[in-house]
Formats: sequence, C-alpha cells, structure tokens
Amino acid sequence: MKTQKLVTYKEIANILGVSRQAVQKQLKGKISSGEIKIKMQGKTEQIIYNSLPKDIKNSLIQARKNAPASAKKIIDNPKKDINFEKELWAAADKLRGNVDPSEYKYIVLGLIFLKYVSDSFYQHREKLKLMFSDPNNRKYFIPDQSAREKMLEDKEMYRRKAVFYIPTVARWEYLREKAALPNIAEYIEGAMEAIEKSNPEQLENVLPKNFVRLPLEANIIGELVNIFSKIKFDHDTDKEKDMLGRVYEYFIGQFANAEGKRGGQFFTPRPLVKLLVEILEPFENSRVFDPCCGSGGMFVQSTRFLQEHHQDAAKIAVFGQESNNTTIRLCKMNLAIRGIFGQVLAGNSYYDDKFPDL
Repeated sequence: MKTQKLVTYKEIANILGVSRQAVQKQLKGKISSGEIKIKMQGKTEQIIYNSLPKDIKNSLIQARKNAPASAKKIIDNPKKDINFEKELWAAADKLRGNVDPSEYKYIVLGLIFLKYVSDSFYQHREKLKLMFSDPNNRKYFIPDQSAREKMLEDKEMYRRKAVFYIPTVARWEYLREKAALPNIAEYIEGAMEAIEKSNPEQLENVLPKNFVRLPLEANIIGELVNIFSKIKFDHDTDKEKDMLGRVYEYFIGQFANAEGKRGGQFFTPRPLVKLLVEILEPFENSRVFDPCCGSGGMFVQSTRFLQEHHQDAAKIAVFGQESNNTTIRLCKMNLAIRGIFGQVLAGNSYYDDKFPDL
C-alpha cells in the first residue's frame, strides 16, 4: 500500500513564508467541508497533501523553487556576531520545505561537520606545505617537490595534531564544484563514506549517508552546500572553534524544538545542563559519565566549565551511554568538532551498563 504524503500547517507556513495561523484560517473552510482531508498522527493534525487544492499545491511548488534564492538573501553577508547562527538556521530552514525535521537534521548537521573537518584539514595542510618547503626548517624540509606532495597525503601527519585526514573526494572545495550537479547527493554520500574509511577509530558508522534517499531536490542540497561555503572556520583560535560548536549546538536545539517531544531524546536545554555541571564541578583529570548522553551536551558543558575556571579542558575523560543509535552519531560528531575524545557506547543504562567499573 502506498504511503500517503502528509504535511503539517507549520510546514506549509514555512514553505510559503506566512504564519501557521494564516494557513489554518485559509484552510479551515475546506477542511470542514471535507474537500481537504486530514489525518491524526498522535495528537498532531496533519493534512493529506494530495487533497490540497491545485492552487495551494502550485503555490507550494513555486515557493520551493524560490527557496534557494530566498535563503541566499538571508546569508549573503554573514557576520559572526550574536545572530550569526540564527541567520544560518533561517537560511537552512527555508530550504527544508516539508521534509521531516527528524531526517533533515542529519543532512544539515552532517554538512556542518563536513565543512568543519574539511576546513581544519586545509588549514593544517597549508602549515605542512610551509614546513616542507622551508629550507631553514631542518627537521621538516623536503627538497623534492613530488616527495613533498606525497607527504602532504600522509594521514599520520594529520593525526598527530588531532586533525581528521580528508580524502580528495571528500574535501569541501571538491564538493562545492559539484553543487550544481543533479547527483550532488551521491557525491556527498561518497564523501561521508571516504571520511569514515580514513578515520575509522573515531568515525566508523557515524556520519549520515541518507542524502539520496530523502525527498530533497538536488538544487536544495546544492544550495545548502553554497550556504555553508560562506562560513570559514578558523581553527587557530578558541573563539572560532567555539563559533562552530555554537552553530552546531544551536541547530540541535532548533531541530529539537521542531520535533517537539521527540527532540527530548537527543537534546537537554543548555541552562539545565549548565546547572548540573556547576553542581558537579568537574576538574582536571576527573571522569564524567552520562548514562543517557543524547547529543553530548553534558560533555561539552563540562569542558567549557574547566576553561572558564582556567583549567586544561583536554585533561578530562568522558564516558557516555545512549540507547538510540542515531543519537550516538549526533553525539560523536558534536564531540569531534570540539576536539573532545572519549567513549560513547550504545545500550540501555538500566539493563545493560557498559561501564560497570566507573
């Protein structure tokens, strides 16, 4: 049996750029008469898409076509100020249409992660280039050009500095060149797989690879790539590193809001996490265990607490357990972009304690 396509008032409002109340008012009469059919999903009233009048469906289609240009206006001149993450969210959400937030979040957060690790790779690669080509650098100078190029692809040169090695097919500039192609989703999935294979210890089976499956047009995915291309993550300053973390955390929070109760599975509000950490007062060489770690907010806040108290945030051991495998992926990406290393394992803490010795 073919699954009926459903859409919420909020999703229609988001696509058309109007309020949810305006949509409800416009559709109320047609729903009452039975012209537009609805279906209850739990306590949420959803509309059967095919029952919408032709003029409304045409408006939705046209709005989707205009979405990339509309999103581009929002983010054309990004500034890394207090509203930066809000502008990014507005642009990305404009492109979502009626794709379920629970699926869309893996696309968006996956692309943010990909941009971050790619920028980090490029930056370290440039440092290596300077080291290898400097005759005064006796330790690292390599006179032969081809030998230098070979060393630039040595994974160990990146791992030593806790930088992920990024294969050519997964580098952001390579993907940006493919952004306008109709099979951009396949290129991105290939990039995710290549990164996992090159960094199996931290990233095996972590990155999202559902870009082809989702009902998201190629031009929308390409525009997301263009939006995130406007961000430059500078890994040499703590402020810039925190900016990326801020964007990631803000997006997780917004997706949690969009999902309602389901969002509580992977996101605990930051003020609550901050309060818990301030009560616990983690310190250097301490161990932090979260038995239902979600997307890792407790670990992030613990390292932030150490930094605020002028302690070394790297000198903390984190251990997490989470029953939802897809949420574990969010957590591992969140920790990776913040340079936090620890153990996060799958399992229900009530019945299957993975860390009995803690």
